[in-house]
Amino acid sequence: MTAIANLSTLINLATGGGGQAQQQINIHKSGLVAGAAPGTLVSGRISDLWQYDGQPGGAATSAPSSSSAVVNNATAGSWKQATPTAGTDLFLTSAFVTAHVAGSILFYDRLVQQGGLDATNTGAQTVSTPALTRFTSGTGVEAWAEVYTQIGASATTVTASYSNTTPTSGRTTVATSFGATGFREAQRMLPLPLQSGDYGVTAVSTITVLATTGTVGSFGVTLLYPIFWIPVPLAGVGRLWSGVMMSGGPFDLGTISDACLSLAFCPNGTTAPVVYGQANFVTY
Repeated sequence: MTAIANLSTLINLATGGGGQAQQQINIHKSGLVAGAAPGTLVSGRISDLWQYDGQPGGAATSAPSSSSAVVNNATAGSWKQATPTAGTDLFLTSAFVTAHVAGSILFYDRLVQQGGLDATNTGAQTVSTPALTRFTSGTGVEAWAEVYTQIGASATTVTASYSNTTPTSGRTTVATSFGATGFREAQRMLPLPLQSGDYGVTAVSTITVLATTGTVGSFGVTLLYPIFWIPVPLAGVGRLWSGVMMSGGPFDLGTISDACLSLAFCPNGTTAPVVYGQANFVTY
């Protein structure tokens, strides 16, 4: 990866200098999935905007395949930012977002996805994620359970067996609530906390539902890398993430410039969000 040398260089790149391409991705999520209402939102519970209609377009409304797959900037639902020319890095320099309801918005890189899991099956269901192609060390990578078709009303828990960054296999996530209100609706994302001492995931091998939720539904496992959160404290009040003003500087996509960028939403209420925003990139 090539670091941007200083602020002057960044300003030059962001204003069209240096002979390098700039990219601007305009973001709009409509609050609908395939023209219909999404799964019911619950305050404080994260919903994925991956399938939401808008710009860039939502992913196919059916659940991902029961076979795990790596996803990237060519995958339906991603932002489809252009991959930079060889020998250069892609930097996310700023992002603005607002919504018509209050909440917090997560910008993330979707790495691997699998669907087709059964919320009534209490055995260890096979996940077998492929090797990561981005964030390959697993550091900072998180495993989430993701609901695609509403599961049952019976409350239970779910755990996953995974490999950490060593990589050591056979690690087990902390039991997480699964099923019942807030933990069953379509588009719901449920983070799977890692075993004590771990700080990343390289693969998930199985996922186990402790007791049946009462409805098969459809859920899956997603590996993702969270990039940053932007709060929307009031409806219509926008916030800016700046790679100049925030700690850490511009986010260097570097060799992961094929990132499958997407959004998730943690609402303050139950209304599906209509989201508007913009992300800006430079190449160096």
